[in-house]
Amino acid sequence: MRQYIFEKNMPSLDYISNRWPKSRAILSKYSMSNYKKPDLFKLSLACLKGLNHYQRTPLTKSIRELSLICSKNFNSNKYHDQHHFKAVLLLASVFAKVSQLKQIDNLLIVILSLTHDMSHQGRRIINKPYYQEKKTIKHLEKIIFRKILNQQTWNRIKRILLNTYFPVIPKKSSDIVEKIILNADLASSIIFGEKNGLILTRRLKNEINFEDKSIDLYSKFIGNLDKRDLSLIKNNL
Repeated sequence: MRQYIFEKNMPSLDYISNRWPKSRAILSKYSMSNYKKPDLFKLSLACLKGLNHYQRTPLTKSIRELSLICSKNFNSNKYHDQHHFKAVLLLASVFAKVSQLKQIDNLLIVILSLTHDMSHQGRRIINKPYYQEKKTIKHLEKIIFRKILNQQTWNRIKRILLNTYFPVIPKKSSDIVEKIILNADLASSIIFGEKNGLILTRRLKNEINFEDKSIDLYSKFIGNLDKRDLSLIKNNL
């Protein structure tokens, strides 16, 4: 029996990770579907269980609150919406599963992949670098900082979220959680093939006021990836 399914007819994280990367087709079908709004809290708990994180944590209530916030599409975002959160959360969980992380790292994977664009405005503010990322950090701090009780962990969270800012190439890091989050964020746009990548590019055009064709934006995006550490993506294609 398939346990911890994300929704009806969707297999478990174990099923997907054990067959990865051949199971990309299964994950693609679910990740690219925007037919109905995902239950991000249920999905987050399913990913935690799939990552063998069974410990009761004071952050469980916070994850519910964060899921509700991420489910609200305040600005009618075309790309950075709940379906983007869903895709990044699933991909990060798959990468974490095959990487066999520590319990705290698995918890951070779920929280960060869920919330990495939590306060996205729907439009990139070009003249304010890191504006969206800092807004997300400030919002997240209000909800989880007191429950972390560890300044070092919070500094780690802030660094990872700031490094999701795409226009600046982050320094190479040995932090596996950071690698997974950055790879999953980018993988959500390219790992399911060019056809799906162009669908996502068309959505992204509306957010960044890109006037040329979708294929031009997609080609530009792919070209910029060569400068980044995308070993997790390349190893899973």
